[in-house]
Amino acid sequence: MLLKPVFLLSLFLAASCMAQSVAPSASHELIDVVSFFNGGFPYTFEKQVNPSRHADQLRVISRGRTTNYFRRNDLSEGGSLDAILFYALAAPATIESFRVAGGGGKWDYIPRRIAFAVSSLPVGNFQTVAEFDVPESAVSRGSYDFSIPVKQKISGRYLRVTLSDSRFGQYQLSYFSALGRFDQPTELREDFSGIYGMHGISQDMVSLADNAMVEQQKGTAFFPYLILQQNGNQVSGCYGYAKNNGGRGGKLQLDEISEVVGTFTGGVENNVFRFTRTYAEDGSQSQGAMALDPVAENITRDIYNKVGYLLVERNSGKGGEGAFRVNLTRSSNTPVACAVTGQKEKAPDEVMAENLEKTGKLQLYGVNFDFDSDVLRPESSTVLDEVVKLANANPSWKFEIGGHTDSIGSADYNLKLSDRRAASVVRYLTGKGIDAARLSSKGYGATRPLVPETDGNDTARAQNRRVELVKQ
Repeated sequence: MLLKPVFLLSLFLAASCMAQSVAPSASHELIDVVSFFNGGFPYTFEKQVNPSRHADQLRVISRGRTTNYFRRNDLSEGGSLDAILFYALAAPATIESFRVAGGGGKWDYIPRRIAFAVSSLPVGNFQTVAEFDVPESAVSRGSYDFSIPVKQKISGRYLRVTLSDSRFGQYQLSYFSALGRFDQPTELREDFSGIYGMHGISQDMVSLADNAMVEQQKGTAFFPYLILQQNGNQVSGCYGYAKNNGGRGGKLQLDEISEVVGTFTGGVENNVFRFTRTYAEDGSQSQGAMALDPVAENITRDIYNKVGYLLVERNSGKGGEGAFRVNLTRSSNTPVACAVTGQKEKAPDEVMAENLEKTGKLQLYGVNFDFDSDVLRPESSTVLDEVVKLANANPSWKFEIGGHTDSIGSADYNLKLSDRRAASVVRYLTGKGIDAARLSSKGYGATRPLVPETDGNDTARAQNRRVELVKQ
């Protein structure tokens, strides 16, 4: 069971269907419960890694998938050829089938056997739910792509994947998904507040666009800070750099905010902070997500002391086009004001108003619904109450509430569900005293995507699933 240090494995968590508690979606479909945007996240535990041999599990986010790199150097000493990977889910789930694909055209990267097990605990008590022997035909062609049904349906919060018997203990698993349903709603994660260091990913693993955000610092030699304040389901903040924006003794110091480079507004869905990022210089916007390591007994942070990842799919402002992601370390659990030192910090509704003035629309990430329903979940009130403040502060404004889905599922289903959910938001706002004459609702289904969807791009699909506030 222990993962010992060096084999090389690349794993990408697959793009998937709908998150359970996201904005309008075709949630009648089975969902990929290990998808990044559905709250799935890889983890290690204390005895899984041998620091003396410099074992590492380096995880980066790419297009909504998680890539794991394992290296080991003990094979000459009789080490196991198995790769054992662990994932925490956003909530207990019952899985119906798995899909695995990979190989990269290299026969020696093909496992001869794949096994899946689930547990209610991060370490121990795993029960095998599916096993699969890879046929020799897949080994000979150096690639495989199989859907594997479970032999028994067992609810669990943690998943173990075991790849066995490749030629040299090296594996490439390029697509992995676990299709099922969550057995209960996700509990709200409330530990996003804090000050984070943002660190670029090494250039041999990502495109040049991945360091776009860290370059938005006007020549400072240090990485920028991300400052977040969470209030229930609503999260707001900014990123920028400080007068003394460096590390001392390996720890980040924040002496004085000298420039706010951009702002973040959004909310938490399935343990993931989904946001709209606005670049201060030109008002350009992009959407993305942030996830933190799972919190449970025996789960440990990786050896680089990273606490999570930030992913942005479209970066149309300074720093280049394209997707980028950064590693996160946490400097403090207590955020400071998101403003240049000496200036007043803007409230979330004020930031929302500015964004509406500039672009005419605003994505309301964090407006969550019950599974396959138009019933708003209780945590949605924090985000919607900011809309109430916004409307009260601007009494002449009128708004359309738009419901949007991704392209998964039938067009008719998506359209009807998105329409019902948009109407639910209007009912909430009128119930808080906003004049109904100032509000309208409309469901658009998947007809107005923010980002073109391609196969396997979970980031684009997640951006397109949203409730949107449009200034009329």
